[in-house]
Amino acid sequence: MENLELKEKILNAIQEKNSSLINEIFVNTPAIDIAETLEDVEDVTKLLYIFKVVPSEFSAPFFTELTNKQQQLIIDAFGDKQLIELLDHSFADDVVDSMNEMPANMVNRILKVAPSDLRTDINRLLNYKEDTAGSVMTTEYIEMKKDISVSDAIDKIRKNGREAETIYTIFVRDNTRTLIGTVNLDDLIFAQNEQTLEEIMNRNYVYVNVDTDQEQVAEMFKRYDLNAMAVVNRENKLCGIITIDDVVDIIVEEATEDMALLNKTAPMEQKYLDTPLFTLVKKCVPWIIVLMVLEIFSSVILSGFQSEIAKFSVLSVFTPLIMDAGGNSGGQTTTIIVRSLALNEFNRGDVKKVFWKEFRLSVIIGLIVSVFAFAWLMFEMATGIVECHAEIGLIKIDNDWIVRLCVAGLVAITLFIVMIFSRLVGCSLPFIAKALKRDPAVMCGPLMTTIVDVIALLSYFLVWVLCFGPILGL
Repeated sequence: MENLELKEKILNAIQEKNSSLINEIFVNTPAIDIAETLEDVEDVTKLLYIFKVVPSEFSAPFFTELTNKQQQLIIDAFGDKQLIELLDHSFADDVVDSMNEMPANMVNRILKVAPSDLRTDINRLLNYKEDTAGSVMTTEYIEMKKDISVSDAIDKIRKNGREAETIYTIFVRDNTRTLIGTVNLDDLIFAQNEQTLEEIMNRNYVYVNVDTDQEQVAEMFKRYDLNAMAVVNRENKLCGIITIDDVVDIIVEEATEDMALLNKTAPMEQKYLDTPLFTLVKKCVPWIIVLMVLEIFSSVILSGFQSEIAKFSVLSVFTPLIMDAGGNSGGQTTTIIVRSLALNEFNRGDVKKVFWKEFRLSVIIGLIVSVFAFAWLMFEMATGIVECHAEIGLIKIDNDWIVRLCVAGLVAITLFIVMIFSRLVGCSLPFIAKALKRDPAVMCGPLMTTIVDVIALLSYFLVWVLCFGPILGL
């Protein structure tokens, strides 16, 4: 309701040419809230009026929060002078984020009109490998030489601080641009005016290389409780910084990617409603086909035991139970291990400990599940929920309870085996993915379930053929 009221208020102000009201809204409302409110507005004249009356210091952040389609409409309508003014008040990393979704002709136009220093920063960011620290860093930060006094440093922050992404961490370098320390703003304020930055700087600073994976960057922010972190090249030269707002975006992106991989779809780059229909098709169909092909192993097993199913049809009744139990159990393990890997909870050499713990856990869970399954199936067959007769082909057994005990025992033993194997498989797959330098989430969800289904079916029918079939004379 608040969004609808805000949207109506803004659109009415545009229609009435009430520039003072629009400016008041932009001063008192975060840019992202305004952008989300107007995300379905595609009338470029209304958007242009906002950029005409709102100062660039407010309209530039607003532009970076607009949808890609709206950004393209605005750039198309802007003259070079307006575009330059917009870029002058934008951070390079925000501009790059927008450019990544734009057609080549628009990218070329932005690079053409961008001021030389901004163009240099954009080109540098565009050339770094995707999903690395270099690709997400910003080049707008406060850096100072080590011999600057505290009073001079404060004056410099007052003069240039508004153009920086953050002023809470100052990065100290020597004459060769080598990073040698950091100074927090509170340390700077409480220091003596005549002291130099070298005297008060933190020498145990945390930094990352431009090629560091962005997921590792997010983990370092969490581990060391940072607001900003330096990004350096191989020679330890300061290239840029990453701030906490960038890390929040990384966390959301990585979580979204993991959720997609867990359910075997390709990660989404756009909002669902903004994604073309055939793009969604391309993201979903490949994994569905791959999993269908993998299910051929389950089909082979079922086909190989058709004669056993024909002799004792009740076997098919409990097949879904066996498969679902294995998939659910393995899925629990995989989810726990993937989470722990994402949080870097394991050290080198911990794999054996994890497997030993998971084996003990699977035995305990398997015992509990198999005992419960035995009792429950006996109840189902005794009450007639599941029909299980003593008539078996040409063989007649005098007591129905013998058949029921064999069926319940078959399912219980199979579940015990499946619990152990499914959890061990669910535990191993993320580690295999990690060893192959792939996202562990790739090994989760349907892929794990497909593998466990094969194990469950094979165990089920082998236990029947080797043990319970002969007991019943089949």
